[in-house]
This record gives sequence, C-alpha cells and structure tokens, in this order.
Amino acid sequence: MSFMNFNKSTEYAFRILGFLALDERKIYSTDEIYNKVKIPYRYLRKQLTNLTKKGLINSVQGKHGGYRLTKKKSEISLYDIVVCMEDGVLSNECFFGYTDCHLIEKCAMHDKWEEISSSLNNLLKTMNLADITRKEYPAFF
Repeated sequence: MSFMNFNKSTEYAFRILGFLALDERKIYSTDEIYNKVKIPYRYLRKQLTNLTKKGLINSVQGKHGGYRLTKKKSEISLYDIVVCMEDGVLSNECFFGYTDCHLIEKCAMHDKWEEISSSLNNLLKTMNLADITRKEYPAFF
C-alpha cells in the first residue's frame, strides 16, 4: 500500500465483500455479484477464487451454489481484508518512497507519517463489514 491508496484487488475485495455482507445468509451466484459490483467478469472470477483461498468467503458448489462470507460481517474487519489483499502487511513505507529511510536517518516526514499510518491501521481494525453496510450509509452498489 503506498500513500494511502489500496491496490485494485483490495478495492474490488471491499466491493465484493460489502455486497455479500448485505445478506449474510444468502448464497450469491457469480452472475448476481457481477451484475451488482461491476467488476470485469474474468477479474471477478479471479477475485472470488482469491477471496476463497484467503478464507474470507466460502464457495458453495452445485446448481444453487455461489459464494457467501465465512464469518459474520461484524467479525470481518477492514484490516483483515486489507492484510489479505495487500500481501500480508500494511506497510509503513517512507512517505517519500525511500526504502532505507528508517535505517539511516529519519526523513522530515517520518514521525508524522508513522502517526498517520498507525491511525489508519487502528481505524481499519475497528471498522468491519457490518459498519460499511449499515442502512444509514448510502449504498455503494
């Protein structure tokens, strides 16, 4: 993750999981997900496979198969999603993009950037899928 932007896979994971969280009990077909989240179909299939492998969703086989969350939406934090999709870590990369900033000398932004990064991590840990699918928030589908 660089400068507060998530990669495209993470953005799509939020959209897919947010949609599945609208009704935790329902099994959603790939076509149903595709029609709502508007992700290119081939990429959607890849994302569904990836989210299944990462343990965030279950794949249900059969005529009425599809996908659903592995846990209650209140138990899946946004941090969990980001960590799964951003290769296991929310990095504390240098604000200026230096790879050895903290090893040699702190840059001018180091302490502030570390504070912002820590705040973002804490926010993501305290918010979950239930929070982003509440009725009082505008739907993102």
